Amino acid sequence: MAVYFPLQGSRPADIHSDSEIHTDIDECPDSPNCIVVSRSFEMEAEQLFEFLKKAFDDLNPNEIDADSSELKVHAVFKIPLFGFKDDVIALIEPNGSDSVLHLKSSSRVGYSDLGVNRRRVKRIFKKVESYLIVLNKLT
Repeated sequence: MAVYFPLQGSRPADIHSDSEIHTDIDECPDSPNCIVVSRSFEMEAEQLFEFLKKAFDDLNPNEIDADSSELKVHAVFKIPLFGFKDDVIALIEPNGSDSVLHLKSSSRVGYSDLGVNRRRVKRIFKKVESYLIVLNKLT
């Protein structure tokens, strides 16, 4: 059991989705090295995009491509110890005065990611939510 538990990977048991997966984001394979989560935010899409870019910058990806016209970010994170690369795709979907942030984090190789992608998605959401709290305090 001690070996099996750490190899569980990035199953979303402790992360909830508010929305269906966006059609431009592929579903994860059966392997536990990928996670897709969507969450609603009470803010305009452009403001959420700025918070999202800041969150990615704070996490220091190896590569980043942010497209404000598409409200989409693609980043590559490199795992320091082994050098494995993980892809993160973030897409914001406007929904009136609200927005939905769709996040997918997946490993390029291997079966399990030891939960790295799940923790990364949680950190991104936590950072975006913290920026929203600061904005609400300022207004």
